[in-house]
Amino acid sequence: MSLGGDFYALSDQQLEDLLDGALGLAFLYNELEERPRECYAGAEHAWYELTQILGAIMSDYSEHTDAIPEMSQYTWAHDVPQLAEQLAQIDEAQIENRYNGDEMETDLATLKSYIQEVVNFYQRAAKNGDAVLFRVT
Repeated sequence: MSLGGDFYALSDQQLEDLLDGALGLAFLYNELEERPRECYAGAEHAWYELTQILGAIMSDYSEHTDAIPEMSQYTWAHDVPQLAEQLAQIDEAQIENRYNGDEMETDLATLKSYIQEVVNFYQRAAKNGDAVLFRVT
């Protein structure tokens, strides 16, 4: 059973080091001097809902891996601006159409605010030239 999902803004080199094992999970837990630029964990318990609403858009720009436990999806820095732009174009009607109250525990109003926070996170990552890692634990 998953506890949550977090988004990390990091450099392409840091992402590459995570993927090849040169950086371990201690990096994501801020246990090293080197750290991700930013971690967004505000919607960690709505990870399922976020993947259901945003997943189709994110999949065009992201790759999945099991090299970073547990379930991880990442986007290289060169793709983050395009993904941020696509995410910013999601409107309330699209969110409402994809929302399934029977399967989703997070209420629609809260989920809409989480989606806006995720969009803002991706926009900051794009502005900073960062890659993004989404990790479900």
